[in-house]
Amino acid sequence: MRTQEQIDIIKRYERPPAIHSSVVSDEKIKLLLDYYYNSDNIIEKNTGPKVLFVKEGEGIIDDVIEYLQSIYGPFSVRTAHYFDVTRPHIIHNDDDKSLPTSYRAFTIPLWADGNDEDIGLVMYDQFYYHGPAKFINGEMEDSPTYYNDFVRDYKDVSYTTNGVVQHPELTHLRKHWLQGLSVNTVLPWRIGNILSFESLRLHSSTDFVSKGIPRKIGLSIFTVKE
Repeated sequence: MRTQEQIDIIKRYERPPAIHSSVVSDEKIKLLLDYYYNSDNIIEKNTGPKVLFVKEGEGIIDDVIEYLQSIYGPFSVRTAHYFDVTRPHIIHNDDDKSLPTSYRAFTIPLWADGNDEDIGLVMYDQFYYHGPAKFINGEMEDSPTYYNDFVRDYKDVSYTTNGVVQHPELTHLRKHWLQGLSVNTVLPWRIGNILSFESLRLHSSTDFVSKGIPRKIGLSIFTVKE
């Protein structure tokens, strides 16, 4: 677990979620997708998603990083990877077990098998500072985890409430997982946008499968503050 001093440093840089609209050109999206489709290094997780890690120095996202640094100032990339999913993500954060000074995460929607207007990325008010986690507030039987640990007790989740989130786009989540949480905003998952948020903020997808979208592909970049 992080110390309070480490947490205070991370909190110093926290800002609200943001959208950078229509900043990734169609040409760039095609280049990013071609890079993914032509790779031999795609990993299929035991939890379902396919991922492809972007290695430092390969150049494919250098211009994106430069653009983001022009807005957010100096940061280092902790990791970056594509995600190819057929099920919506449950509630999680994007941390590392080495407990770095985690900063912002950036998600670039690249492709959807359907209308991207029916997809959103849900930002909750709550944060978790103690490692990569999925939040289930109790038990969940027969469910694998690839890297994140299950958090079954929300006592170390910041800013919990006494209520339960009621939201029509979260039909893939069990009610007790949402106990104590509250929605901050829902970021539209639009191709060409960059979604920006604190990587330790709890977040999840909306239930895009219930909207008739069987698959989507995106690229996530996770950073640390220098």
